[in-house]
Amino acid sequence: MSHAARVLRKGLRRVLWAQISLTLVVAAVAALDASRHDALERLGAALAGGAIAMLSASLLAYSVGRADGTGGPAGAQLWLYGGAIARFVLAITLLGLGLGVFHVSPLPFLIAFVLGQAAFLVPGMSSTS
Repeated sequence: MSHAARVLRKGLRRVLWAQISLTLVVAAVAALDASRHDALERLGAALAGGAIAMLSASLLAYSVGRADGTGGPAGAQLWLYGGAIARFVLAITLLGLGLGVFHVSPLPFLIAFVLGQAAFLVPGMSSTS
């Protein structure tokens, strides 16, 4: 594994931990802010939204690992672009399923997803690698 891939994987691990933390905070706030009847529904919606963001980050880590294992830049580029397209399609599909088919509570669902995506800013906040 190249040095750049190791640094990127370390950053992705930090993102994943930040996503887990943010998802749990959003889920707790959403559950505590709701009536007893809606608490479990909001908790599940927040966990589902965060899970979509975490799945997207995991797919990014997978495609980076596959890109690093290829022999040349053309194969690596194919894995990286293919991974980006797969992440986009996955996010749109799962968000659509959650909101349109399963009718999850939209506010905690989307807040957890958006904060999960914002967790990609976490590795850049620290000056040490």
